Amino acid sequence: MTLSPSPFRPVLARLADHSAAWAGAILVVGVALLAWSAQLSIPIQPVPITLQSYVLITLAALMGWRLGGLTVAVYLAAGLMGLPVFSGGRSGLEMLTGTSGGFIVGFLVTTLLVGWLQENWAQLRPLPLFGVLALGHLVLMVMGAAWIATKMGPGFAFERGFLPFLPGAVVKTVAALATIIAAERFSGAPRSR
Repeated sequence: MTLSPSPFRPVLARLADHSAAWAGAILVVGVALLAWSAQLSIPIQPVPITLQSYVLITLAALMGWRLGGLTVAVYLAAGLMGLPVFSGGRSGLEMLTGTSGGFIVGFLVTTLLVGWLQENWAQLRPLPLFGVLALGHLVLMVMGAAWIATKMGPGFAFERGFLPFLPGAVVKTVAALATIIAAERFSGAPRSR
């Protein structure tokens, strides 16, 4: 993996560079999208399947690791302080100790990873970007399942906290790739080879 000497600036990071007002607006919209997508769920146990991972990796690649990381940190802080932004309108510090705790911590790790790799390596090239997005989903799912394993055992975690998320992760990764490329092209970003 060769890193570029000059990082790629994703479209929302470029827009946020224009002013603090743009940066604030992008952050607020990002937090709102994360909260909204958490409510679109298939209620399975022990953790619901939501649209949130699609929004998470898409925003990470469109914002970069700094703005994306800040957006996710604000979202997590809002939920942990009691705002009903997690799936099912849940909130509070107990979310970290519940079955969703690994996924919640994984949101920040995944955002930083995807944002950094997009800026410094993938740089909108479709195949590397697909790999970065898939890796982001994998990291999120492994962190979530690993936490469930500490509570319910590894077999249960694999069967109920990892496998059910695989088909959706594939679909959401492809959808995220298409969304990111479309947004960057619409913004006038040059085509990558």
